[in-house]
Amino acid sequence: MKFKYFILLFILTSCFNENKSIFGGKVLNTTSEYISIYKEDNKVDETSIDNLGYFEIVLDSVKPGLYSFYHQPEFQHFILDKFDNLMIRLNTLDFDESLVYTGRGSSKNNFLMDVFLRNERDEVIINSNLDKSVAIFKKLIDSLYDSQYKFYKEFRINNNVSKTTNDIIESAILYPYLSKYHSYFIRNNLNENNQNYCLSDYKKKISFNNENLTHFKPYIDFLYLHIYNDVKNNNNFISPIDFNKLRLIKTDKMIQSSNVKSRVLRFHAIGFLLQREKDSTNNQFIKIFNEVSKDKKLNLEIFNLYNEMK
Repeated sequence: MKFKYFILLFILTSCFNENKSIFGGKVLNTTSEYISIYKEDNKVDETSIDNLGYFEIVLDSVKPGLYSFYHQPEFQHFILDKFDNLMIRLNTLDFDESLVYTGRGSSKNNFLMDVFLRNERDEVIINSNLDKSVAIFKKLIDSLYDSQYKFYKEFRINNNVSKTTNDIIESAILYPYLSKYHSYFIRNNLNENNQNYCLSDYKKKISFNNENLTHFKPYIDFLYLHIYNDVKNNNNFISPIDFNKLRLIKTDKMIQSSNVKSRVLRFHAIGFLLQREKDSTNNQFIKIFNEVSKDKKLNLEIFNLYNEMK
């Protein structure tokens, strides 16, 4: 009865906030007192959860795109457009699998959540086939991708989808499979001809400058692996530090978007420093990194990480 009352209250609230967006709902088995909304690295808003698990955030101004909500220690991506009124219901004991959206804007987010869950299930299948031949592995990846994309085309027939939403969902489908291709290339030391054979049907769909996906991990994972393979294919490095220098330079040349570029450079730098090389090697890497990166805030972050890890 209380949940039905909350749905009615949510609908009535929505009617009085036609020029605003609402994000609310109920959390079962809370693990934190708060729910926070982020757009990229910026906290948009935060609210407490009452003792029954209910919360509501009213947003006066929304930039359409990919957002994240955090209920520590978990988080999930969602799409928010102007005037959306989203309500979630989730159980932290089974966070992703229990998450359901209702309200205006819910259909695209339920579909996006289904994409994430399908990717998780497909990853298990893909990982068990990483030692197969190129022909078999390509057939598997292409089949899984085509199946996902077919469901999305059917979804679009019955749902109006904005350009931003379409971009996010198509990318959520595409880039995890392309990352798996790159993992397969690395694991099996595939030559460039075989790599091009595997990726030939996808090259026109790839963007290296998608601002909507700057903080979407599957996209950044793909760019990181793509650049790794591209430098490895050229085979014109003589040492590990030289290889990492070339990866930084390749990132700088390949990616024009300053935001996307900074995210990928950050990923490179943190991955390198976590290897805990000797200090002289790390020092050399930091010098190269500062020459390539024009993002002063990022450079300071990486320099501080380097000092903390000494």
